[in-house]
Amino acid sequence: MRSRAGFLIDGVASRLKGVNPNSITIISFLLAILFAVSYYYGYLIISFVLLGSSSYFDALDGAIARKFKKESKKGDFLDHLLDRYSDFIILFGMTVSLFGNLYFGIIAIAGTFLSSYVGTQSQAVGLNRIYAGFPGRADRLVIIMIVIIVQIFTTGITLFGFYITSWALLFLGVSGLINSFYRARLAYRSIT
Repeated sequence: MRSRAGFLIDGVASRLKGVNPNSITIISFLLAILFAVSYYYGYLIISFVLLGSSSYFDALDGAIARKFKKESKKGDFLDHLLDRYSDFIILFGMTVSLFGNLYFGIIAIAGTFLSSYVGTQSQAVGLNRIYAGFPGRADRLVIIMIVIIVQIFTTGITLFGFYITSWALLFLGVSGLINSFYRARLAYRSIT
């Protein structure tokens, strides 16, 4: 989807030459915090807008950095660090909301972090950072945005006693754990 939406990101990035990409990264993180608060209080439409905006800014920071040769190790570190904080805050907000489930949320956070950890740990041992498998960060954000839309239209409806948000947390957790094993296998086989 990124290639199809590239004009929305690259077109805007080309007009932001004087902007520090790290500032955009921080804005994305702050929007993720606002998302968690709004989801907790059940403001689903606002949550949808906030998550969409956070995701957009998360893509925009890298586009600006690449376009104007502002890429740096500090910027890469900050981007990935705040992505992890954002991941936690987004999933935590969903978990503790009226629609969430504590146990499913713990699984979602564990699956997300283990998948991300394996991807970056491969780089720590001299391999390339691994982004392979499903779900990646962009996949998770799109899934959550779809879940928000479904949750808006099914607010009073549960399936086996759980809201769609809870089921999504479980799905993200289990698929994240499976992806962590997949990435670990890729990394381990690449180590010589």
